[in-house]
Amino acid sequence: MNQFVTIGGIAYNFIIIAVCTIFIFMRRRRRQAQEDFMFGGKQMGWFAIAASIALTALGGGHINGLSFQSWVDGVGVIWYCFGAGLCLVIVMRFTGVWYRRSGCFTVNEMFGKLFAPVLTPILAGFTIGYCWLILCVETQGLASVISALTGLPNLTSGVVGILIGVLYVLLAGIEEVGLVNSVNAILMYVFGFIALGVIGICVPNGWVGINNTLVVNTPELVAAFGNAEIIRSYIIGTFLSLALGMNFIQSNCQAVASADDLRVMRKAGIGAVVMNVMFGVIIIGFGLAALGLKQQGFIGAEMGIAGMMEMILTFFPPWLQICVVGMFAAAMLSTISMVALTIALSLNKEVLGHFGAFKGMSQKKEGTLARIWIVLAGLTAAIAAVNIKDAVNTTITWGFSWFIPLFFMFLIGLYWKRSTVAAMVTIFACWACNLALSFTNMAAKFNLEGNNHSIFLVVISLVLGLLITGLDKNAKPSFKKLYKEQRAAYDAARAK
Repeated sequence: MNQFVTIGGIAYNFIIIAVCTIFIFMRRRRRQAQEDFMFGGKQMGWFAIAASIALTALGGGHINGLSFQSWVDGVGVIWYCFGAGLCLVIVMRFTGVWYRRSGCFTVNEMFGKLFAPVLTPILAGFTIGYCWLILCVETQGLASVISALTGLPNLTSGVVGILIGVLYVLLAGIEEVGLVNSVNAILMYVFGFIALGVIGICVPNGWVGINNTLVVNTPELVAAFGNAEIIRSYIIGTFLSLALGMNFIQSNCQAVASADDLRVMRKAGIGAVVMNVMFGVIIIGFGLAALGLKQQGFIGAEMGIAGMMEMILTFFPPWLQICVVGMFAAAMLSTISMVALTIALSLNKEVLGHFGAFKGMSQKKEGTLARIWIVLAGLTAAIAAVNIKDAVNTTITWGFSWFIPLFFMFLIGLYWKRSTVAAMVTIFACWACNLALSFTNMAAKFNLEGNNHSIFLVVISLVLGLLITGLDKNAKPSFKKLYKEQRAAYDAARAK
């Protein structure tokens, strides 16, 4: 147990949150600006957007997930990072652009506009459920770190973690998230690369000894493609799930909605990809270093976060221990804050917003309700998180796969035709398939057991989406065609 490091890591984040929040309130007072809890007045700068979307897409899936999965699949887990990086490219340069052009508050509302209004509440409910799942995963990640350091029970550690996560967004909304993420993005990579250097200097035999040990004992773990089994059971399914499934999850698009214009988005995209992928590389390095030290007999902990934390507490100097623990916490806190904000947004805009008393709510009322939802979501996630164990990477990848049909139906509706029947049938068929894959051994019959639900959903989405759209005589013109017509009419009216 190391209370000193725990207190230091928590204080690290408290100080950053407090300083950034004070700065935001002083800036608002100076500008006499009203609070826009959800979107920050749509004036976020490119670096804040890049940091927010990058840090939202990393967290427990990286800290807990990659540290555990690297002991199983080695360097092959880099494809989790590559998939997330490709997704961010698609969001910032393509799908996010059209999301902004649609003039909608959420991606669920955009699908309602593209296909049928009934899709908005259906997808909103699904988004809330998914975000709550991620909230549980991230809370468990924080609980694991705090518990490993203090020996506190998992539930107590989870409650402590979620309270800090709620504080990350509760005071000033998306502006707070953006500024805190900007500061953390810089510090995370500085301390991360320092820590990789310290491993080479301070651990017995350094990186050379770790590499040689892994090459001798588990050579398949030091290759980017691992072996045929790793490719089949992990790489393909994981890459598809991350690259195609994350595009239309509101928490990954919330920062996009807060951008000033499309130029800011495109500029932010480059930074977001680099920040996200490089952090994954750092964590994979930590995980494999811990495995190498375990194989050499220098640490005795089990796989995953426990082994990584033992390595950090054994070989890192105390000041770096605090910084690395603070860095881990920041990665998970950033995701907690954004998914909690997404839950609040969906409830306010797409659930309560349909009832008379809540239609046309003021920004102040929206902010108040959002804070209530954030606290409730956080506390319930802390209680549920105790049941989540080491399969974090698999859990998150499974969650992303549910959104794959949205990506393909968006492409079909954007460039070809918009069929409500095709959208409804394809989405529900994919969801039914995912349930069947989750509770039966159907995947094994195709020799695709493992992290491969996304492969099935890609095939079903393409076949049903294209076939039913082609057969639907009532399909509407493509969204791109509609947008061009409306833009031409707008430009003509301005020219008069």
